[in-house]
Amino acid sequence: VQPLELVFVIDSSESVGPENFEVIKDFMNTLIDRASVSPEVTRVGIVLYSHINLVVTSIQHRLSRDEVKAAIRRMPYIGEGTYTGSGIRKANEIFRFARPGVKKMAVVITDGQTDHRDTVKLEDAVREAHSADITMLVIGVVNQSNPIYEDFKQELKSIASPPKEQHVFSIEDFRMLF
Repeated sequence: VQPLELVFVIDSSESVGPENFEVIKDFMNTLIDRASVSPEVTRVGIVLYSHINLVVTSIQHRLSRDEVKAAIRRMPYIGEGTYTGSGIRKANEIFRFARPGVKKMAVVITDGQTDHRDTVKLEDAVREAHSADITMLVIGVVNQSNPIYEDFKQELKSIASPPKEQHVFSIEDFRMLF
C-alpha cells in the first residue's frame, strides 16, 4: 500500500445547507473506511471553509481511522460565504507537514463559485498547490440547468490537476456522492 497525505477541503457555506453537509460527512467516512488510514500509511487532514477556515484534523496529528471518523462526525456546519481560495491555501499549509517523497492529494468538495470577497485569490492558492506537487481532485455539485453551470465548471477545471478529466467530477446532487 502506497503511503498518502490526504487533505479534504470541504465547502461549509450557506448554499450547501445543513442536510447536504451531513451527506458530505457520510461520504467522507465511507472514503475513510476504504482507505488505509493510519499514521504510517494514509494520514488525513480536513479543512472546512466558508468565510473562515477551520482545520478539523491535520496530517501531523497522526490519527487512527476511528479518530478521523470521530472528528468528521463532530464537524460543525458554518453556513456563510464560499472562500475557496482561503480553504485551499489552508490545505497547502497543512501539506507542509507531509512526509518527504509521499504523494500529496487534496479532495475539494464544493457547490458554488468562490466568493469575490475572499482575500485569497483562487488562482494564487491553486498555483501554490500545483507547484507544491499536490494532486488536486475536485468534486463540484451543481445542476446543469443552473445559469452559473459553465462558469462553475471552468472554476472546477482551474482547481483540478491535469489531466483535468481525471480530476474533475461534476454531480447534480450531494446524494450522488455515493
